[in-house]
Amino acid sequence: MADKQRRTTIIRQVVFLILFLCVWALGPGTLRYSVPEEMESGSFVANVAKDLGLDKKRLSARKARVVSESSRQHIQLNSNTGDLFIKEKMDREELCGQTDPCILHFEIILENPLQSYRAEVRVYDVNDHSPEFSENQLLLKMPETTPPGSRFPLANAQDLDVGNNSLQSYAISSTDHFRVYTRHRSDGRKYAELVLKTPLDREEQAEISFMLTAIDGGSPARSGAAQ
Repeated sequence: MADKQRRTTIIRQVVFLILFLCVWALGPGTLRYSVPEEMESGSFVANVAKDLGLDKKRLSARKARVVSESSRQHIQLNSNTGDLFIKEKMDREELCGQTDPCILHFEIILENPLQSYRAEVRVYDVNDHSPEFSENQLLLKMPETTPPGSRFPLANAQDLDVGNNSLQSYAISSTDHFRVYTRHRSDGRKYAELVLKTPLDREEQAEISFMLTAIDGGSPARSGAAQ
């Protein structure tokens, strides 16, 4: 019985030691950096030697390198200086689509002894896309007896950007007959709702034309229009 207890104690100690070594090997925590999308190749991100408190002269000797979780290597490490830099220009929409935040995970590996430090880069959106309608012209047909206050949902524009850079509102050019409101769908997308203000008279005016404009929240703002 005593031998069994000793074996159990030894096993627990070994497991604890292994867990301790694994935690030690992973380093002090995750290094977090952020960059805007479309930064040029070779742009500086950070100096990991400074952030990790390591002697940069030892990085090369320990074969420091970056290992990405994705198949493409967007971040590269200069082991002589400890500088992280952009290896190739990053398109946030290509990397993450509508997912926000857009985060790339990677590890910084050192040898002799083997150590691994978790790191991530958040790729911020820049306002590089304008809202677009699927068609340049939108046609609505309504009888002249349509009562004022009637509402007509219109097709929403698409904007590949996210956050404040995405589509925020709709506007229409001057018209006495209609006003437009910006509405939200259950999935968060914004669409235009046209509201009739005044009675229609086909004999007086058989067709009413105006521009519908989708506007994003970037600075400066981008927009797209349909007739």
